[in-house]
Amino acid sequence: MLKVSQRLEYAMRAMIELAERRDRAALTPAREIAERQQIPVRFLEQQLGALSKAGLVESFRGAGGGCRLARDPSAITVADIAEAIEEPMYPMFCLEPTDHTCFQDSRCGLQGFWGDVARAVQRVFAETTVADLVVRHRKLAPGRVLVRPEELVSRR
Repeated sequence: MLKVSQRLEYAMRAMIELAERRDRAALTPAREIAERQQIPVRFLEQQLGALSKAGLVESFRGAGGGCRLARDPSAITVADIAEAIEEPMYPMFCLEPTDHTCFQDSRCGLQGFWGDVARAVQRVFAETTVADLVVRHRKLAPGRVLVRPEELVSRR
């Protein structure tokens, strides 16, 4: 099954955390985000650096430093975050522009299928904003499982 990297998962969690704190005047230290989201602080700092470089997060060093979203959460998409954190994601190696190792390269019905999968993922990423993720996040009470993961991907 298609898997998202831990880097992207952590970056998305950090963006949700920053969006929830957007109305507060204070900056949010990386250590605080790491503690709340159970992310190793050094690993999180790398993701925040990439998000800052992409213009999604503003970062300030020193005493009283921290970070905040650079734009409104409704103006930042999951695609923006993914582009800042990841190389382009392909569900199959045969879709990577530089990989032509498959003996059926460009002559396989599956390659078109995997292209459809990649476009569907890209569409969902492009249509989903950080504000949307915050709404989803707020619907769940802390510590209480409302939906089992297998129910989220069932075919019902």
